[in-house]
This record gives sequence, C-alpha cells and structure tokens, in this order.
Amino acid sequence: MAELTWQDNSKAMFDKMIEASPKPFRAMTEKKLMEAVVAKAGDGGTVTEAILIECVQAVTPKPFVGMAMKQLEPMKTV
Repeated sequence: MAELTWQDNSKAMFDKMIEASPKPFRAMTEKKLMEAVVAKAGDGGTVTEAILIECVQAVTPKPFVGMAMKQLEPMKTV
C-alpha cells in the first residue's frame, strides 16, 4: 500500500467504501480505489476528503454512485 497521509475522515471514508462493497468485490474495489487515490494525491501525498470522494465517484459503477455518496456525506468534516 502506498504511503499516504490521510486528512480528516478520508481514511474512515476509504474503509467505509471497502466495507460497503459486496464481499466478492472487496479486493478489487480496494485496489481500484487505492490506485485512483494514489493517481490523484501522488505516492506519499495527502488524501483529503474531497480527493477521496472524487475517486469514489470515478471508480464506482454508475448505478451505485448515489448510494456511495449517501454513505460518505454524513462523514464529511469539511
């Protein structure tokens, strides 16, 4: 896993998205989401809640984006 600095609730949000994914897809979801986060924040970069939300929107299949956003919305601190 990349060495990242997680700001505010970004790590909790990341973990929530992995947990919310159906078990058979968790490993793939974690890999794709982490790749998107590293591409956006840079290896060793800082992950903000905004970056994480952007990445979730990018990698989540379109029919499930709304559901994912409903889970993340209450976790936002900024």
